[in-house]
Amino acid sequence: MYLFYVLFFCFVSGGVIKNDLFPLHIVHYNDFHARFEETSVNYPVCKVNDTSCLGGFPRLYQEIKTLLKQYPDALLLNAGDVYQGTYWYTFFKWNVTVEFINMLPNDAHAIGNHEFDDSIVGLVPYLQRLKGPVLAANLDTSLEPSLSGLYKPHVVVERHGRKIGIIGLITTSTKTSSNPGEVIFLDPIPIVQREAQLLTDQGVDIIIVLSHCGLDVDIQIAKTVGENIDVIVGGHTHSLLWNGTSPSNETISGPYPITVEQENGHKVLIVTASAFTKYLGNITVYFDASGNVQMFDATPIFLNRSIPEDPEIKNLLQPYSQYIHNMIEEVIGESNDYLPDEGCASQECAIGNLVADAFLEESRLKKPSNLTTVALLVRNNVRASLPKGDIIRGAVINILPFTNNVVSFEIRGKYILEALKHCIEPYWNIHPYAGPLLPQVSGLRVALNTTEPRQVVSVEVKEGDQYKPLQMEQMYQVVTLDFLRRGRSGFKMFKDHGKNSMTHRKDAVVVENYIKAITPITPSDLIQNRLIIMN
Repeated sequence: MYLFYVLFFCFVSGGVIKNDLFPLHIVHYNDFHARFEETSVNYPVCKVNDTSCLGGFPRLYQEIKTLLKQYPDALLLNAGDVYQGTYWYTFFKWNVTVEFINMLPNDAHAIGNHEFDDSIVGLVPYLQRLKGPVLAANLDTSLEPSLSGLYKPHVVVERHGRKIGIIGLITTSTKTSSNPGEVIFLDPIPIVQREAQLLTDQGVDIIIVLSHCGLDVDIQIAKTVGENIDVIVGGHTHSLLWNGTSPSNETISGPYPITVEQENGHKVLIVTASAFTKYLGNITVYFDASGNVQMFDATPIFLNRSIPEDPEIKNLLQPYSQYIHNMIEEVIGESNDYLPDEGCASQECAIGNLVADAFLEESRLKKPSNLTTVALLVRNNVRASLPKGDIIRGAVINILPFTNNVVSFEIRGKYILEALKHCIEPYWNIHPYAGPLLPQVSGLRVALNTTEPRQVVSVEVKEGDQYKPLQMEQMYQVVTLDFLRRGRSGFKMFKDHGKNSMTHRKDAVVVENYIKAITPITPSDLIQNRLIIMN
């Protein structure tokens, strides 16, 4: 037995510090994802104006301000992914993002994978203007010189004479999940071990890892190379750590904090604060003279409407809000029921089918072909639910916020099969299966066995009114996003073997026009056993 998890609870009574322990207060947030307005559990932007509305930048700012007034020596840490997620980013990109993130006195920032979504040219101006050190130890940007000098592997800060090292990390999946150009992403485990040892050798005995690698990787870091690490502040997987019943009725991934204890008694605390400004991380860690964790007081904060929004920040956001809402409030259709995106990682879902149908219709209208045409995208391309009732333009932008082009191209059936096999290789959960690339299809009927060994059981293609088996050597026309056509998210087969490509309109425009054509939407009509999951 090398390492094991323990739940390490303690209580500090009356604020008294016992045995001359050094208290370090940490306030942290992650995966902001352009939540400048109130959000909700189900929708990126809250529209109902009731108690389901929560979070948003004015409320996040207000609570951070309150905590920093109570704990003026606290560290404020941003674990990355401030970009993407709502139409605020779609319209304003880095400009508004950096303006408001700079209003927070951040002590350090991690870089999230979505910060690369608009490639290097979309990241550089943000980093150039961002206040506070940007940390990323496992990046090699030697082939992207415009990033030179805009980040560091670590930083050392002081609180009451104690040196605190902070090491930054980013997920290696950025290489295929975003648009990072020639940036190289190194394995974080040996890198963080090296950086922690370097800081330890310099006499730094309190070390924090600011990680945008995800909870699973953070736990692995704590288990395998945690001997010089005390706290990991994480992001990326949107994991909710909470003690007790979740106030947002979301799945809890573990206690806050998770504690990994090594055989010699050294403890590593792991914290993360869900995503989308729904929660704010809040922990005080007590260290002995050698920099070892002795106890903690942990109270993450649920940012519901019991916490006020900062009025000054709301006023500063108002001109931007007015501009956006003038653009996105047009009603383009209606739905007879709610189209959730939550199940799209584990089963056929109406919202995924709707988007795939829109892509297929776009190809039929813009590039009629004698070839059988199919549409394929993945769960991670669909980013939001669609509400019951009126559908506004902004709701479609939130579903497809990345402004990708729809493309069609020709490819042999064997590579469609290869793509479908790839769709079930990565996973978030294995029992029951949930994965980021679960296919969303139109013109296809696919049976997948998601138990080990995961495999594609059957693939049928719709020809006229009939489904027929996919033919390995036959040419088909595939409609998808240019992001996947370029081989991103591991779809190298599309890049290497696709031919005769045609670029269509932007994804959100395609779906908006399709909704206008078919409204009203009845979600139950969209579930047609296109995707059969065998768990």
